[in-house]
Amino acid sequence: MQLSLTSSHRGFTLIELIVGMTVFAIGLAGILALLGTTFSSARYSSHEVVVAGLLREQIELVKNIRDTNLTNYVPWDKVLIWATDTTWTGGIYTIENNYTTDIASYSSDGEIDVWPVSVERLDIFPTETLDRWNRTRLSLDERWRYTHAVTGSGTAYASYIIVSPLGYTGSTGLVPIVRDGQSQGWIIDARVIVKTGNTTREYDAKTMITDWVK
Repeated sequence: MQLSLTSSHRGFTLIELIVGMTVFAIGLAGILALLGTTFSSARYSSHEVVVAGLLREQIELVKNIRDTNLTNYVPWDKVLIWATDTTWTGGIYTIENNYTTDIASYSSDGEIDVWPVSVERLDIFPTETLDRWNRTRLSLDERWRYTHAVTGSGTAYASYIIVSPLGYTGSTGLVPIVRDGQSQGWIIDARVIVKTGNTTREYDAKTMITDWVK
């Protein structure tokens, strides 16, 4: 009598292995793509939060200058630029907290001696976004505060403001609103540039400051 051994179990063929590995690779690629998109969205969202804070900070610093002047009975548009007591004029500036002092000090004739806000005018300003980012890039100091001073580690952010006179469009262009030879208001255009890899994005927020006492 001859015995025949049979089995109900069959091994995988080469084609089945290839198909299975292909399906697995496609699935893994989809998962990796989803993770990449998730990380990119999270990074983008974190940038948006910082940008909103930097834009708001610049605008609030300008308003703080105006309000502090008025409470000390000096002209509302006075500002300390490069340690020089002057008034706002149209142009481009960097603005940030002056962490060396937290009070404003005026001399007896109303000149600004010390100011808790640092303002610098940028007379030469690049037209390319990447060059503007390099010119106004923010760093983190030893206390993790954003500053234009090149200290600590550089960040992906840059910030500046564009100041232009409040006015209306006439036949010859912008006509500033002036009283007694002084502008009655300024448009503050706060800007923040974010650089990620080789890509730059620029954000802005605008407000207006006026001599609200009058």
